[in-house]
Amino acid sequence: MRLVGYTKLTLQDYPGYVAAMCFTGGCQLRCPYCHNPQLVLLDEQNNSVDGEEIAMTFLSYLEQRRLQLDGVVISGGEPLMQQDIEDFLRKIKGLGLAVKLDTNGLLSGKLEELIGYGLVDYVSLDYKSCKEQFAQTVGLCSPEGRSIAGIYYNYWRASLECLRKAHISYELRTTVVQELHPINVLVRMAEEADILESWFLQSFMKKGLLICDYTNPKATLTAYSNEEMQEIKQELLKIAPCTKLRA
Repeated sequence: MRLVGYTKLTLQDYPGYVAAMCFTGGCQLRCPYCHNPQLVLLDEQNNSVDGEEIAMTFLSYLEQRRLQLDGVVISGGEPLMQQDIEDFLRKIKGLGLAVKLDTNGLLSGKLEELIGYGLVDYVSLDYKSCKEQFAQTVGLCSPEGRSIAGIYYNYWRASLECLRKAHISYELRTTVVQELHPINVLVRMAEEADILESWFLQSFMKKGLLICDYTNPKATLTAYSNEEMQEIKQELLKIAPCTKLRA
């Protein structure tokens, strides 16, 4: 298991839990609004030894603080791309800590497997966009990319169905960008996925470098105002009754 880094304490990323949080590198997608390009674009072959050392240090920290912590958040990048994530989660669960997984849902088979093993307690599933707009939203706009994006979307739907059948807590979350998520697209998303579970909308924030600064420097990305986000929420509540805003 290779980690890029970790946070010793978070009170916001695992609802109701005092948690530590770790980050993996690499991702299948190139969402233009992603504010973690240093994680997404990380070459998995680089710094592999350092990544393993960081993981060992993190596990050592968890062992020392297991009585003060309730759980651990595994984020990225895309954590499910890590080949030995199962062993990593078993070590965390062996310390008596709950596990929250942040995922884009593209590795639905791996997600189902880990849930079946009882290694995941809570999942935050990214909901990028509706099927029609998925390729553009995740930065796969070439003809080949669009073909792959269609396959990825089906994997995402499989992850959603897996969570709906599993006996664990989960949420959907969407980073909302004006240019990619006009209200008609958000309504389409709510209808297409028939959302009844908690759906958290978080407004895009421009801070530091984004993926688009590397892939399309001329791209324009705009955040909705707080007032606009409230209006969007009220509109979506008519279709998705558990729509919520997250700062």
